[in-house]
Amino acid sequence: MRLEEHYLKLYRGLRPRGLDGGTEATLAELAGVLHCTERNVKLLLRGMKAREWIRWEPGRGRGNRSRLELRAEPDRLLLEQVKERLAHGRLREAMALAELGPDTPDGRRQLAELLQEAFGYRREPAPDEKAGPVEVLRFPSYRQLGPLDPAYTTRRTELHMIRQLFDTLVRCDRGTDRFLPGLAHHWERAADEESRERWIFALQKHVRFHNGKPLTARDAAYTLERLRGTAGQPQSPYAPLYEGLEAVAALDEFRLEIRLRKPLGFLLGLLASPAASIVPAGLTADFAFRPVGTGPFRLAERESRFLALEAFADYYKRRAHLDRVEMWCLPSAYDGNEASEAEDEAELGGLNFRHFRPNRESGESRLQEHWLEETNIDRGCKFIVLNWRGGPASPWADAGLRELLAAVLRSGSVQLELDGNRGPLANRFIRDLEGSADATASPHAPDRKDGQSSGLHATSRHAYGTPACRRELTLRLVTYAGAGHERDAAWLQRALAPHGVRLELSFVPYEALFEEETLAAADLYLLEQPVQEDAEWTLLALLANANSPVRRCLPPELSEWAGRLCAELPGEPSRTRRLELLGRLEEALLRERAVVLWYRWQQSALYPPGLRDVSISSLGWVDYRKLWFDGRHEDGGSGTPSFRR
Repeated sequence: MRLEEHYLKLYRGLRPRGLDGGTEATLAELAGVLHCTERNVKLLLRGMKAREWIRWEPGRGRGNRSRLELRAEPDRLLLEQVKERLAHGRLREAMALAELGPDTPDGRRQLAELLQEAFGYRREPAPDEKAGPVEVLRFPSYRQLGPLDPAYTTRRTELHMIRQLFDTLVRCDRGTDRFLPGLAHHWERAADEESRERWIFALQKHVRFHNGKPLTARDAAYTLERLRGTAGQPQSPYAPLYEGLEAVAALDEFRLEIRLRKPLGFLLGLLASPAASIVPAGLTADFAFRPVGTGPFRLAERESRFLALEAFADYYKRRAHLDRVEMWCLPSAYDGNEASEAEDEAELGGLNFRHFRPNRESGESRLQEHWLEETNIDRGCKFIVLNWRGGPASPWADAGLRELLAAVLRSGSVQLELDGNRGPLANRFIRDLEGSADATASPHAPDRKDGQSSGLHATSRHAYGTPACRRELTLRLVTYAGAGHERDAAWLQRALAPHGVRLELSFVPYEALFEEETLAAADLYLLEQPVQEDAEWTLLALLANANSPVRRCLPPELSEWAGRLCAELPGEPSRTRRLELLGRLEEALLRERAVVLWYRWQQSALYPPGLRDVSISSLGWVDYRKLWFDGRHEDGGSGTPSFRR
């Protein structure tokens, strides 16, 4: 720990005493504040005194109280030291100091302006002086990145990173809604002797993993075996979708065989999903923290608060133009920065990072005068899942309560009261499908083929009591920190209170969100649904997957009905028909208020004109492999783009 950090720790530790005019303290007390020995305290105080940060009058005799005056204003000291380190290219030291965070809103504003000079798209000297400049994207994040094992990843930011680090056998082209070659350049289907369906995939040759190991069909087979749950590892949350794969085997070095128990119409969608990103056979114990793929970027460095990707020189397709991507976890860059609406911008669940916005009061800077902007409405949405853990005794058996919750959420008030980047109300999980079906018109779930209803709509629909007779009710809402959930949950808590509903808020680690203990204590979940290029995959993972939070929270009658409907999906050869069946299930869940959709994020990317091929991906991020700099623009390789929702 550097001397500046010790001083800030000392200042903040002693501040509750009141520091005007100095304070009395013993060496033992100061050692307790600084968590070091008395001998080290003396050395630290000597260094601070030499820099005129303190005035120190030691007491006479052991144990006697000394007088300490802290003369350096902490925010000014922090900012000066960050600026000095940035000027000398000592980025890691500057970031370590910045993480301590200023104490005042003005200090946080000034820190944001300093960091603006370090973050963004930049051209920097290469470590090898003979090489040309290195093109770097550097940005802050409000949270640390989680595990990056494709088989277990469900969160948006991590899914985006997986798309940069890994490849799949096939890929879905969102524009044409077709499946195109990926690591497999050809595939064909044939029936075996027992009339079971068999697929053969021919893999690209000369593909290497980031560790130099050649890709073979054995790696692809191992990847799919993991998803089936037969590779001796914990079950993937996507495992139920891959149960139709009866056997997977490498026929030779570059041919993969997949045998199916019965026809599986959405097989290509399963293989194009991020969960099926190809990993090397025989993973290391730290693979989730230090993943190895075949993607356009490789993991160069990773620490708890820092991640760096570098363009993979041996990528089997075109090498990325961007040389390096750095993510720095700096919550202090967001906390309390009221002047730039940082609280809202720190909620970037999709982009998950903020480059600093132009100062609206002082006008645009020179670099921002002619910047361009891409805007988009998120394909996914925020939504609430009602957990029927109590069965018939669940509070959600009261249809009036379900309707009350829906009325509050669907009023649109949150966009007016919290503003920020909260966009329009969502009518379907996926924005692209909103015009294909009406998910809100009828009060009843569709009938099953056997002529019976789902059972839930037999409950009479009524208002949730009147002010005079309404009972008090306490419900527990479970969610995770980030993606705007803190403010959204607090808003919902306030909105339900006048109706006699007391909402207890529980924020749990994302990894523990759907553990049985958490599930047993939750009455409702506040969640966000990321959407992949393939809309069908997203709906399968959400609605047809028995491990999904939606399916795990359904009441028995609706769960049984959903299971029967989903059983029709694998054997349906028509993608259009499968989407209709999934839409039918979605419609039932929304009409019965088992799920209540909320709103979509508004996304935007503000960037200098020298940066080309900027577009917002399906996940709400900018795809790094597409970015390049046009040297004809004076500011093309510098400045700080703003990506936000």
